[in-house]
Formats: sequence, C-alpha cells, structure tokens
Amino acid sequence: MQQIAVVKRLLPGNQAELQVKRQTACGHDCTNCGGCGEIVSKPIMVIADNSIGAEVGEAVVITGSSKQVLGLAAVLYVVPVVLFFVLYGIAAVFSLPIPELWGGIGFFGGIFGAKKVNDRQKNKKPVYTISKL
Repeated sequence: MQQIAVVKRLLPGNQAELQVKRQTACGHDCTNCGGCGEIVSKPIMVIADNSIGAEVGEAVVITGSSKQVLGLAAVLYVVPVVLFFVLYGIAAVFSLPIPELWGGIGFFGGIFGAKKVNDRQKNKKPVYTISKL
C-alpha cells in the first residue's frame, strides 16, 4: 500500500511526521464515476521511518503494510459469515428449532467479535516507511 505524503516535521530516531491525504477506492475521479460525489476528508498525520533522509516540506511516497488492513477486513467480513453457516449447519444437523436463528446468533456473534478485535487494533499504529522522494 503506497500513498503520497508531505514531510511536516523531523523526529528523533530517524523518523518523520507526515501529512497524508486519505485515498479512496475511486481515487476521487468524479467526472468518470458520479456515484458518491466528492467526499472531502481531512488529512491525517502519521509517523514513518525516514531512512532515506527526507527533509521538511518534501513530497514523498510512503509504503505501509497491508497485512493489518487485510487481517481486519477478513475478521470483519469472513468470520461472521462463516459463523452463520457453522451454527446454522449444527442446528440443522441436530434438528434444533429455527436453524436460521442459530445462524443469526453466529453472525452477530462474529460481528461482536470483529468489533472487539477492531477496538484492540485501534491502539496499534500502522508502520510506514518513506520509500521515495
């Protein structure tokens, strides 16, 4: 995952504080899309390893690990669906009443679990590295 950022401040330990404009999946190409309209979002500040020696005011490309994002996406989208089918299947095999209800309990249990995982991950900062000037 790469994004363009501007170096705002140099920090001790060969790090830099960067200002990053959040990217969207559509890239804000509203002339070709017309779906959502342009959603204006505030830039965010991140800390990145500055091993290439970028200076304040320079536009740089930062590289971040997509592992954390993909892991959270899997937890959010896959786990509730899997739990739905597992509990639905168990209820159907054991002839429990209303297997759909058991599936729903599994689905919402998965959503609850995903929320708990997300709350724990909020405190972990993503790791970025300045890769290009």
